[in-house]
Amino acid sequence: MKRTMNFKIGTIAAMVLGVFAIVLETLPGGAVLIFSDGSGSGIVSTYSYFSLTPFGYANFAPLITGIMTIALLVMAVVSFIKAGGKRLRTATIVVNAIAVLVSISPLIYGIHYYNIISVAITTLLVLMLGMVVLAKNE
Repeated sequence: MKRTMNFKIGTIAAMVLGVFAIVLETLPGGAVLIFSDGSGSGIVSTYSYFSLTPFGYANFAPLITGIMTIALLVMAVVSFIKAGGKRLRTATIVVNAIAVLVSISPLIYGIHYYNIISVAITTLLVLMLGMVVLAKNE
């Protein structure tokens, strides 16, 4: 009974973290684009993670991270309802780890493409990964 209870608590925590991450991803300040204005400095524009504008300017990470976060939330809900099978938990860990890596990939372009909202989303995904790993080990 205790094992199932710890699994449920870890899964609920992962779901709550996923919801917070999705809320932050919908804010219009997470995905950063910098356009040249000709004077050497750039014009910084921020968008929601679900906006297609950054995707159109080859900043693929925000949209992919947003889609993976939604998939993680669905996986956590299914795991909670079904009391999670081993394969589902393993798949959730793999997708979560990939989502964390994709969420930090804008740093390839430079530190200016990563802001405080991006850091918060990455932190929530890392915490979610920790909860899923702890729930798997229970």
